[in-house]
Amino acid sequence: MPTKHLKLAIILLLASASSLSCAQGLFRRSNIRLPADSANAIKVMDALTLFLVQKDKPNRDNQYVWKDELLATSDLLDEIKGMDGAKDAKGYNAYKCYLTNLVELNADNFIVQISYTDLDKRVGEVKANFRLMAKKIDGKFYFYSPLKRNTAGWKTKKFGNLTCYYKDSLNVAAVKSYQNTVSFYNKKLKIPDSPIEFFYCDNFPEAQQILGIDYKLDYDGVKNNSLSANENGVSLEINGGYSDRFRFDAHDLWHARLRMVMDRAVINRPVDEGCAYLYGGSWGYTWDELLAKFKSYVAKNPNADWMNLYTTNVKFADDDKPMYVAYILNALIVKDIERKQGFTPVMGLLGCGNRQNGDENYFAALKKITGIDKGDFNAKMWELVKTAK
Repeated sequence: MPTKHLKLAIILLLASASSLSCAQGLFRRSNIRLPADSANAIKVMDALTLFLVQKDKPNRDNQYVWKDELLATSDLLDEIKGMDGAKDAKGYNAYKCYLTNLVELNADNFIVQISYTDLDKRVGEVKANFRLMAKKIDGKFYFYSPLKRNTAGWKTKKFGNLTCYYKDSLNVAAVKSYQNTVSFYNKKLKIPDSPIEFFYCDNFPEAQQILGIDYKLDYDGVKNNSLSANENGVSLEINGGYSDRFRFDAHDLWHARLRMVMDRAVINRPVDEGCAYLYGGSWGYTWDELLAKFKSYVAKNPNADWMNLYTTNVKFADDDKPMYVAYILNALIVKDIERKQGFTPVMGLLGCGNRQNGDENYFAALKKITGIDKGDFNAKMWELVKTAK
């Protein structure tokens, strides 16, 4: 092909890619330096656009995920979902996705960096920056998390179906405690034992970094937390530490295990949080410590209207570790149901649907399972609160 025709073809391809990107929600930073092989770079950008178009599908159904790395990529995709933000009056997403860097490692492998930014603000606000790997297979590019690349030098040790990845040393007692907690939750939720990959990080920023999250506004200032996913019967836990007492968070682990058997679209959050309080504590506090804090609140509020406090989502501890009345009341309710009827009815309350204004779906399920309705909720809660232990 003559040189001038080749140049024209490349220009048309670039224009096509730019048009597709803008139409589907991926924009290219104006001064981005593209690899020398522009045609290959265009293929990566087109594939990235389609990868992002499909990001809200179930992760396993995204046709641009490299399935060999589905587990870690699923975790990363969960973090990318919802980054576009609410639409403005003109129907545009508040945050737009920009390709900020494209590095060619070789003809078949690229590093891709994207940023969700609101440039309509006087000073552009960055909501998140992500890093992905792109791999060409049979002429098509697929995307995946850099987790394994970032931890290639880490040590591994197996404990039954649990594989631990760590940098230097491993606390075996903490590993056993984690295994025991997983088994406890699995038994309640009727989840068969299955493989788990557990990455031990020093803190949450490191956990984000190894997965491919360069920055996320939601996690500003968060020192300890974890990221998790489950695909094809294998669980992933990227642990960012919690406290001197706890290497993992039994509270968050409850949420992760529940989502293996129940769609988040039907989970009632106050009940879910109540179970997590009861079985795993919260913010590093055990259930007994949470209950002591709640009893202190009760002592200061002897005429508490539990119905009002529940429906208006009032906190009983309001500092840097907020704790909610609705959550601890549900912990007491779940404990009472389980004592009288076993755990199975608790699943009905957990799955009564996302929280609504007025909590009508919750109270309907509560009445069906326990007989408690809105009219006697306050009195019944006082009974549970006074006998709580």
